[in-house]
Amino acid sequence: MASNLRDELASLRIERTKSARPTPERRPVAASSPATHPTSSHGSLSDYKRRRGFGLRLVSMLLWLIPLGVVSVAGAVAYRQYDQMRSKPEVTVGIVQKMTLGEAEKLLSSKGYLKSRSQAMIGTKIAGRVEEMRVRERVTVKKGEILAVIEHHDMDAMLLQRKAGLARAEAELEEAKVEVWDKERQEKRLAKLFDKHMTPQEDYDKAVAARRSAEARVAATAAAIQVTRSNIDEIEATIHHQMFLYAPFDGTVVEKQGEVGEIISPMAMSSSLGRSAVVTIADLSQMDVEADIPEEQMYRVAEGQPAEISVTAVPTKRYRGRLRQITPMGDRTRATVKVKVEILDPDDKLFPELAATVHFLPDKKAAESDANLAFLYVPSEAVFQEDGRDWVWVFDRNSRVARRKIEVANSNKGSTRVESGLEADDKVVLNPPRGLRDGELVREASR
Repeated sequence: MASNLRDELASLRIERTKSARPTPERRPVAASSPATHPTSSHGSLSDYKRRRGFGLRLVSMLLWLIPLGVVSVAGAVAYRQYDQMRSKPEVTVGIVQKMTLGEAEKLLSSKGYLKSRSQAMIGTKIAGRVEEMRVRERVTVKKGEILAVIEHHDMDAMLLQRKAGLARAEAELEEAKVEVWDKERQEKRLAKLFDKHMTPQEDYDKAVAARRSAEARVAATAAAIQVTRSNIDEIEATIHHQMFLYAPFDGTVVEKQGEVGEIISPMAMSSSLGRSAVVTIADLSQMDVEADIPEEQMYRVAEGQPAEISVTAVPTKRYRGRLRQITPMGDRTRATVKVKVEILDPDDKLFPELAATVHFLPDKKAAESDANLAFLYVPSEAVFQEDGRDWVWVFDRNSRVARRKIEVANSNKGSTRVESGLEADDKVVLNPPRGLRDGELVREASR
């Protein structure tokens, strides 16, 4: 192929003669076609040869550019493969996180459940059927407000009977008092006659006995009246305190166990035997988190310790807390101690038995700040100083690193709070090795 190309290039020569162009003789002008005119024929031949030579030169250049292009592409591919195969620095990568003070600067964390400081299941001392329900869940009630009514028609009938018996006893008492008056009058008359020896001793003694018997009857009737009145008071108290269920304190109905028509029994152990309570109320304005702390961590907290509380059911909010009580009893099977952490800013989203996590804070000032305020935190191993400034190496999605200046607020136990220079979920190089360069390709170490 190369020899043919050289032969073709050698044949492309233009003959140049130095002979003068002959002066045309004067001849009579005759009509002729352009194809037979001598001057036109010579110009067309020259243009053709010139175009042919340019086309051949262009073809030659293209033929030479093809192998050069192939060599260039091969070189680029080879360089790329070499760049991928060459040894890259291995780095450990950390994540920039957005956290609250409690999550970042906590002394320790403990899980537990919400409890209301005042919570009660309202039931009866005696079995009965629910006749009326006056509340429902989430309703707030005041102390002394009626929650439910237990059926008590039999007690109402018994109360009417006792009142009727009381009226009868009171009438008998009046009759007995009249009889006493009459017996006293007879005794006085016989006493005068007896003093004048006008009546025998026996008649006088009978009059005295009759008076005393009438007086005893009055006393017995009065005692019977008192018993009847006591029975009436007992029935009324039973109806008032047992058949009407009242709220023992201000709170919210958190559960309604009973329904109209159901049997309420203090001895019920399952729903098939009835209910043991009608409603459960709780004071949601005073909420605690009951949590367990390992025995070996107890030295790190004390009563009054500030805390931040996160509730699983309310993931978008953090609550301020304070360690209110340390129960003076350990659990030897679990090696823990129960504590109660008071929620200082409860709201209507909190209910008893919700799962919660308590982050105990080292600084009381932190508990006074907004618990929902979040900051950016970067692992302290990623921060280094140079020229009096704080820097980090940012690891991008292309596995390249770039040095970036940051503004540091403070550092605490492995994490550094950053004011500017980074964004959440940025990746940074931990303990950056010496010699890193901006834009350098690195390899992330496997964990």
